[in-house]
Order: sequence, then structure tokens, then C-alpha cells
Amino acid sequence: MNTFFYKTFPKGVIRVREEDAENYLQSQWTINLKRLSKGEIRYGLRLSTRGRVLADSFFLRLGEEEFLLVSRGCEGSEINSLLEENIVADEVEFSNESKDWELITVWSNEGQFTSLLKEVERPEKGKFIQFGNGYLFEDFTISPGAYSLLRPTADTMPDGWMAREATLECLEKQRIRFGLASIPNEIGPDELPQEGRLEVDAIDFDKGCYLGQEVMARIHAMGRVRRLTVPVSWNGPELPILPSSLFANGKKCGILKSLIVQEGEKSIGMALIHENGIGSLEKEGLTLEGISEGRIQPL
Repeated sequence: MNTFFYKTFPKGVIRVREEDAENYLQSQWTINLKRLSKGEIRYGLRLSTRGRVLADSFFLRLGEEEFLLVSRGCEGSEINSLLEENIVADEVEFSNESKDWELITVWSNEGQFTSLLKEVERPEKGKFIQFGNGYLFEDFTISPGAYSLLRPTADTMPDGWMAREATLECLEKQRIRFGLASIPNEIGPDELPQEGRLEVDAIDFDKGCYLGQEVMARIHAMGRVRRLTVPVSWNGPELPILPSSLFANGKKCGILKSLIVQEGEKSIGMALIHENGIGSLEKEGLTLEGISEGRIQPL
């Protein structure tokens, strides 16, 4: 069976309500929520005024004045604090429901659509569907064809599950093979969205003002950034302490952000590498700070 699932608890699930919910979120996040209708979903970012990535979330529009924000890796308390810090006289209410939900992600090694159950249809692109007491949506942050089911922790597992349970390491390997950066571990408060190739799905460049917009517009006009996340492998016997600096010919050219150990195989991970180091990565590989044996190479 080439279909797998992994069950975890999303770190952040925030419910946003009241009459100013749309306008307030619109001013804080990178996507145009005014285009989002009930039953639709978008993935967006919360940036600093310097354009660095502070948080991510899927936005599920549940109603005219209600959104559910879901983040796999960003703490609900931190997202809640970010949401509250710019309120002046807005009629908006935030509820941290992170402990009430679990996230089941299903994927195929072939990167194709896989059904959770025989009777479950694939949600249309940009939409989520009700599944019991939860919501099913495409989760392109893991791989093409991956889907996640957000459901209450009190729900029981349905019968007829068409996948076998996998580990977190298997999920992470799937994501890394497709070169998808995670937030905040690989792209965070020191990085720009473009360095993780997040601008295609997570930024609307034609919307109104939002935090970090000036920086995003400037980079969009320039057309590129100097660093990019790259999936890599490590063949050395010693495991580094992360994050670990990368070197090409004795000069620092990047940072190894993550590493998944594979028994009997090369370890794989994600690195943030300056454009000046890409050539060395592809030719002879990069060295890790404090480790003499082994090379970081392209995956």
C-alpha cells in the first residue's frame, strides 16, 4: 500500500468571529480574504513590518463573520498574540481552540490524490468539505495530492481507512522530497517568504495594505531574493546540531535548517543557501560547521 496517514495535533487552531473579522484579518495577513467565500480555503502568512515570516495559517471561511485559522507548526498562543496586538476599536473575537482539534494528513508516495475513505470525494480546488464534525482540505504544504482532515479530538476513527499509519519522519521526508519549506522551523522570523518559495500560494500582490506589504512589493518588483531553501542530503557519520552553518571553500554560504535521519540511507533535510553557494553544492557539496567528514549534497 502506497497510501499513508499521520495523525497529530495542530499547534494552532484559532476561531475568529464578529462583524470586523474580515476587515481586520485583511489588514494583517498576506492574502485577499475579501475574495474568499463561505466554504473556501486559502493559505496565508503573517509578516513583520520587515517582511519576515512570523506565522502561517490555512483560512477556512465558515461564514460571513467567521473564520477558522489552522497552523501545523505555529503555536496557537503566538498566533493569538499576533492577532490581538493591532486591535484598536475593531469588533472581532479570537478563540484559541488548539487543544480541541487533531489533524490527520494522508498522502501517496507518488504525489497523487488519495481518498481517505471510499465514500469521500476530493474537495474542489480552493474549497474544503464537511467531514463528520470536521473539515477536509488539500494540504499542499506536505506534497501534491496530500489532504488533511481537521476534526475534533473527541471523534473516533472511522472504519474502512484506506491508508496505513506512518511516523512523523515519513511525513517530513515526503515534504522535503518535494522541496516544501515548513514554518517556523525552516522559514521563520529571520526569513522572507520568497526564500521558501511561499509567495506563489501565500501572497496576493494586488490586495490592499497589510503588514510587510512594502517589502513584498519591492521584492516582487526586483524579481528575486539571494537565498533559497533547497532539499539536501547528508552522508557523514556525525549528526550536526541544528541549525548548522554551511560552508563552500571555507566561506559561509548557508544554514542547514532540518535533517531527517534515515537508517541505512543518507539523511535528508532542508537548507537555506545563498546563491553564491549553489554552484558548490551541486559540484563538490558543502561542509558543515565543526564536522570534517561528510558533505551536504543536492537531494
